[in-house]
Amino acid sequence: MIPFFHKLRDRWRRFPRWFRWLGGACAVVLLAGLVIFGAVWQHYASLAATYDMEALTRGQNETLIVDAKGELIGSASDIEREPVTLQTVPKHLTDAILATEDARFYDHPGFDLIGLTRAAVANFNSSGIKQGGSTITQQLARNAFGLQGKNYERKITEIFLAMRIERERTKDQILTNYLNRIYLGHGCSGVGAAARCYFGKDVRDITLVESATLAGIIKAPVAFSPILQPKLARQKRDLTLKRMVETGAITEAESAAAQEQPLTVRYDKTRVRTGYMLAAARAEFQGMGLKPGSPPTMTMTPRLEWQHRLDDMMRKHLEALAPEDKQLQGAVIVLDNRTGAILAMQGGRDFTTSPFNRALEGVRPPGTAFLPLVYAAALTLQPEITDAALLDGPLDNRQAMIGGLVGTLGEWGADGEPVTYTGGTITPMQALLESRTAATVRLGYEVGLDPLRGALNGCGFTAPLRTEAAFTLGQSHVRLIELARAFTAIASDGRPCPTPHLLLASSSARSEEIFTPAAASHVRDTMITGMTRPEYRQPLVQHGLAKKSIAGFGGITYDRTDAWFIGSDRAITCLVWIGHDKDIPISPKATATTAALPLWAAVFEMVTSGKPQGWDAKVSDLNLLAVPLRAQRVEGDIAVPSISPVSKVVIGHDPYKTVTATPGAAPSPVAR
Repeated sequence: MIPFFHKLRDRWRRFPRWFRWLGGACAVVLLAGLVIFGAVWQHYASLAATYDMEALTRGQNETLIVDAKGELIGSASDIEREPVTLQTVPKHLTDAILATEDARFYDHPGFDLIGLTRAAVANFNSSGIKQGGSTITQQLARNAFGLQGKNYERKITEIFLAMRIERERTKDQILTNYLNRIYLGHGCSGVGAAARCYFGKDVRDITLVESATLAGIIKAPVAFSPILQPKLARQKRDLTLKRMVETGAITEAESAAAQEQPLTVRYDKTRVRTGYMLAAARAEFQGMGLKPGSPPTMTMTPRLEWQHRLDDMMRKHLEALAPEDKQLQGAVIVLDNRTGAILAMQGGRDFTTSPFNRALEGVRPPGTAFLPLVYAAALTLQPEITDAALLDGPLDNRQAMIGGLVGTLGEWGADGEPVTYTGGTITPMQALLESRTAATVRLGYEVGLDPLRGALNGCGFTAPLRTEAAFTLGQSHVRLIELARAFTAIASDGRPCPTPHLLLASSSARSEEIFTPAAASHVRDTMITGMTRPEYRQPLVQHGLAKKSIAGFGGITYDRTDAWFIGSDRAITCLVWIGHDKDIPISPKATATTAALPLWAAVFEMVTSGKPQGWDAKVSDLNLLAVPLRAQRVEGDIAVPSISPVSKVVIGHDPYKTVTATPGAAPSPVAR
């Protein structure tokens, strides 16, 4: 080896001195260049390694909201998002975007040497940075990590981030992230939101012309806005169509035909499918005082799949109930009895046409659906009235003040056969079972209207209850969400759930007891018995909920403007409301059974998977102790028991122990 180096040295010395100096200098420069290049590479590679790749799926300083199963719903900010997958995006849209933004996307390692060279020449000739030559991966990196400014420092960082993204993500994942976060103007982030915002349709339904329009505005969504600059937007659309011909995505004929079509836009930002659930979650997030991006993700308690099914259920139910009445609305609330988590929610008929959330913000009179709370409050105040004898006869309307100042108070609460007075007496539980209005008002006077109103205010109603006795029949307006929460107390032995919430971080401490456990149990058993009504049979059997020991109760306002059904098992409480935003009757013959129960049964089956956690009760001990029974309404093997009252009010006994009847009197009912 030594002779070899000697020969090499001798040959080197044969060159002129100036040449040897020049060669040495070049070698030093090359070596220094390699050292500098290595140092620069190490610097930017290390810098790129510090970025959080999770930012690819969320915006800069943005909190994403996911459902209970981790599926992305949208952003907590006002930027509209409608997440898509490559399977739901039409091929002509991805072809249009690739043609205009990155024709060699599937071939490069994150940066395109041809594009960078072209941009470098253009920038050199213009004495500044005019073009970037950025690939889709580079654009994703710049957008996801907030790389600002036009300088070489930012550009080099962007390239190294793009290479890292290409190593850690597949091409399809990169393209999906890009489609979901590229800003397209007018507050829309992603092609899903933009398709609905500009064209009023789901992204899967947009045409070739509409796809080319979206692809054409990516570089400057404000300057080329189809809303503000339709002529420029059309020019960019036509250029996109020509580029698609060059890449082989479409033919010349298809391009020419598309260019002949006018630029048609149906702009309506409310069309973006945020839905009642996401809109409410955003409001809750903002009320928590958290900064966007901290935390990066918030989990909602509902499931997105349930929300999609609820949208469809509500629409079909209202169309079947009143095909010609497009103003008829509805709301659904499903609460976890223990935590207060909102497991499912629907705020109206259609969010795009009416974004007002009736489930959370709506205020309506509950009518006779309010009766279980009235009786639970009454039994809490005076347990001894469980077996009280209430007069079973007409009531002067001046004692109730409903619908007028004269005449007799009507009996509108029952869904079955018309109520006929016996002229004798009736127990409170029988009155509740049959939704008796006159007997309920009499019970209110027996307990005392002021104490009863005070006990009901413990349910947390923000709107004051009426001062006259009409409040006992649900003639005071209450918030739907507050009513649903109050009913969780009946399911949970008198203790309502904490404040209802959509976000897991919003949960609060358990609430104080508002009804005694005995009162709640007694009312709940009566509601379980009431679920055996023959008029309830068909929807309950259809959805597999018959004989499941569920506590349910339907009600309606006296003028039939609002129909309700509220029911619980051990775990959840579900409320359904049907009505108008104004005091307009649903129909002359509307009942809770026809208007609200079918939707309630469908929702309850969905959220319980057809396996509710009932109380495993028999029909009711009420039935066993009611001897003799008044006439029962029977259909199939289901019968609603009627209960004979005692002849006088029984004071001072434990209502949850058997009461010995006095000679000649019918035995009094007891609860289990």
